[in-house]
Amino acid sequence: MNELLELRLEHDQPGMDGLITFDGETVEVFGFNDIHSVRMPIRLIDEVTVSFKSGLIAQPNITFQGARGGLGYTQAIEPPDAQQPEIDGFAAAVNAAIQERA
Repeated sequence: MNELLELRLEHDQPGMDGLITFDGETVEVFGFNDIHSVRMPIRLIDEVTVSFKSGLIAQPNITFQGARGGLGYTQAIEPPDAQQPEIDGFAAAVNAAIQERA
């Protein structure tokens, strides 16, 4: 995979907007009202999962499960329903790259 995938997640409050990218080797997370970015090579990720559950004790999120004992990374998201297929597709692309490396 040589193309850059970008998953732009907009929020009602622009300061909470975020961008998650994947270039075939590395996932990067920018924004989401955070002062630092997160960079994860796919060799340090076992799997990407997405949950759209929300409620009293649940928040939609995208989770990059850490490999080799790593902690991984979870990002809370608030996507509109129409964007859920795009988010699932992004996760599937990263998971496919992880499987190719295995």
